[in-house]
Amino acid sequence: MCRSLPRRNHITPALAALLCLIAPAVSIAQSAANPGIVEENNLARYRQICAISDVHGMYDHLSSLLIAARMIDRQGNWTAGNTLLVVTGDSIDKGPASIKVIDLWRKLQPLAEQKGGRLIVLLGNHEAEFLANPNAKKSLVFRNELSKLHLDPNIIAKGDDAEGRGNFLLRLPIAAKVGEYLFSHAGWYPKGMNWTEFAAKSKALLQSAAYSDALVTGPHSILEEKNETTADGDDVKWYDDPGSVKNLEKRISDQGLFGIVFGHQPHAFGFMKQIGAVDGLRIIKINSGMAPADAGGDESAGELLRFPYPTELLQPRAPTAERVTAHGEATRL
Repeated sequence: MCRSLPRRNHITPALAALLCLIAPAVSIAQSAANPGIVEENNLARYRQICAISDVHGMYDHLSSLLIAARMIDRQGNWTAGNTLLVVTGDSIDKGPASIKVIDLWRKLQPLAEQKGGRLIVLLGNHEAEFLANPNAKKSLVFRNELSKLHLDPNIIAKGDDAEGRGNFLLRLPIAAKVGEYLFSHAGWYPKGMNWTEFAAKSKALLQSAAYSDALVTGPHSILEEKNETTADGDDVKWYDDPGSVKNLEKRISDQGLFGIVFGHQPHAFGFMKQIGAVDGLRIIKINSGMAPADAGGDESAGELLRFPYPTELLQPRAPTAERVTAHGEATRL
């Protein structure tokens, strides 16, 4: 059975004050009620759980990968039945076809539900930073794409576009708890915050469109984290510092979680152009380097993470996991 989260967690007075302060600022479009965090524990209803990350506008690669993994057909229809698919952010930017990626996710969500499955699309730092400031330099590639399509980035970021793409982006949660695994873009569970506080603050911030808040897009946030300072004062990638990795694993254990699935860093733990796992699958990196080469990516064909026995994620031990290639080949992690 899944261990319950600690009952000792409480919302602090400071957090309660924050909730009261920002709640009135929620607009109609934003209040479509971004849940902040999605929790899914009814895993027996699924035949498999899959995850993908950092598509970065590479629609053709994404489509080919999903077809090879038997998730969709060539017309972009859901063929995975009662599968749970989690997308851990950065669907947009860098590549040439972010709108086609967004539209595919929007099409697949109701189709998955009709077949007894579910598609959860999460925020990445690129979505969050675009929503925080659609005119920032980091969103230049996406902004240029929108311009070519005669779409206004400011209208989309406010959720006021007639097509509903902005509203889709504004509803993206920051993380998903699936059994005893936390799925998030950078995988960095925040320091000094219990689960109740994290869930409440995430929901409050996203419902008020506070994408510039440090919890969302700060340098050590769950969407942005890259570097940590070691005990010797060196600035290194967090995954290259055993102490940082150990502390992260302790933080998630303290919240009743076993592992993390994250993207963001394509070369984390030395895995290049592929999915990889460390510490008995407690940390699984799924950014397989799909971003285009001219944007600093590997332009790989991509890979999909698959858990073929979903209820194993309810146990505090390593589940069976596979990486599925763009040729449809599955290799156990």
